[in-house]
Amino acid sequence: MRFGICAGVKTDYIQVMKACGYDYFETNMTEITAMSEDEFSSFHGFVEKCGLPCEASNCFIPGQYKLTGADIDYGAIAAYVAKALKRASALGLKTAVFGSGGARRYPDGTNRQDAQRQITRFLKEIVSPEAFKYGIQIVIEPLNKNEDNAINSVPEGVRIAKATGCDNIKTLADLYHVYIENDPLNAISQMKGDILHSHIANPVKRKYPLPGDGFDFSPFLNALKTAGCPRCSVEAGTDDFIAEAPKALELLRSL
Repeated sequence: MRFGICAGVKTDYIQVMKACGYDYFETNMTEITAMSEDEFSSFHGFVEKCGLPCEASNCFIPGQYKLTGADIDYGAIAAYVAKALKRASALGLKTAVFGSGGARRYPDGTNRQDAQRQITRFLKEIVSPEAFKYGIQIVIEPLNKNEDNAINSVPEGVRIAKATGCDNIKTLADLYHVYIENDPLNAISQMKGDILHSHIANPVKRKYPLPGDGFDFSPFLNALKTAGCPRCSVEAGTDDFIAEAPKALELLRSL
């Protein structure tokens, strides 16, 4: 399994990760898409010079682009997705994470099943064809009910991914959300080929996984390994990035 950190566009973090021996970094799709052409060119140049691959991104769709309910501007959404994935491809991105709770949260008066059908349509008709152009995989990130009301469990994410009928739409397992929702790890371990990316944190504190922090990460990592998940990013808060980044990597590799 390859390990990275959700570093956004923090060049100082990415340089530390390179020195620590991480395999890749995970950027922020919303941030790279919002950059001016000059800003993106500068960041692209940094990534090429740094040499640490940018293999994934989180924060796919900003909250102002509503994907459920009655007022959906598919033209604006499609334009955003096209720009986002073009820039992602330029950075060498392999996997784009679709959590985006603010965008996919359905409003009062909308049926949950209808909302999920709208999300399925968005993934199938807008995202999948655009991602296919660049060979990018999309992974649905189930979020806990405090952050999203549309997709809350890994099995639910897998079901929606399969409903698109698109080979480049799969699912992510995030330990924080799995822990909050009490998602069964044995179900994740049985989803071979469906879990293509993962996020990890100490889910009690939502902090970096560290030696001696009191949480056993082995069952989650074993479930990912059995499912064939190729990549895992630390997505959490940190009190001291320079000190904690190498310790997190050492722990994860030891497990």
